[in-house]
Amino acid sequence: MLFNTIIFFVLGTIMVSAAHSVANWRMGRKHPELLTNPDALWSSTAFVTRRMGLYAAFLMGTFAVAQNIGNAVFKAGSIADGLTSDLLIESGLGLLSIFVFVFTALRSIDWLILSNVDNDTQVANNNNYAVGLTEGAILLGTGFVAYGSLLGEGHITSAWVFFLIGQVVFVVISYLMEYVIHPEHNAKSDIEKGCVASGVIVSTMLLVVAMFVKNGVAGDFYGYAQDIPYFLKMFGLQFGLFLIYMFLMEPILLKVMRIRSTALNGAMIRAVMQLTIAGSIVYNVSL
Repeated sequence: MLFNTIIFFVLGTIMVSAAHSVANWRMGRKHPELLTNPDALWSSTAFVTRRMGLYAAFLMGTFAVAQNIGNAVFKAGSIADGLTSDLLIESGLGLLSIFVFVFTALRSIDWLILSNVDNDTQVANNNNYAVGLTEGAILLGTGFVAYGSLLGEGHITSAWVFFLIGQVVFVVISYLMEYVIHPEHNAKSDIEKGCVASGVIVSTMLLVVAMFVKNGVAGDFYGYAQDIPYFLKMFGLQFGLFLIYMFLMEPILLKVMRIRSTALNGAMIRAVMQLTIAGSIVYNVSL
């Protein structure tokens, strides 16, 4: 619908501009020196990659809110009838929630996932692309979760509940990556040291998880007793199928290609295949 697109363009411009200002303010509180030379800051590919994830996350969450507004107007038959006070309040709370969602995700990265380095310094001064890539992927994944949580008829409280569930899943998967899924190398410490291959491996897995979480939470809210079991079943089924591919099929493919899985070229090839497989699972699997 044209109205949906116009609403998204307007709200998206406002939200990304606000996100940019808040992100700069957040960085300036700890490292004001990083903002004194914008040209040097924006020449860091690690910093740009992180910001790409940030802006994309805001756009995805805003897209969900814009869709809700457009769908309400379409059902009502006119803009005047569709833009009720309840819808405007719910939409405003949804837009504010995006800020909480995204910057909570950044805090969880600092505290729980990449806790041994100063992430701002790593991406801005040291141009640690592994850190920038991982943070950008988590932010993009947060955008998927925000989109799924905010889309459809429901309440802000339910959106928050499913966002928190998604964040817990992110943290759990990041630790599983370290100790269970890829125990042959220390992904977390490798990323902090600047190993791009480990950043690609972890980022891909987190994006895959985000796709599965989004697929499990998107849609109208019918009640926690129905929606939470549905999410757990949907996520478990999708992730289970993905693990079957990753542990059974992928090693065969890499062996045929004669590519080492933890090298950068192997990590890039794995990323393309894993994201494609995950996309096919999301597209085809339903309960």
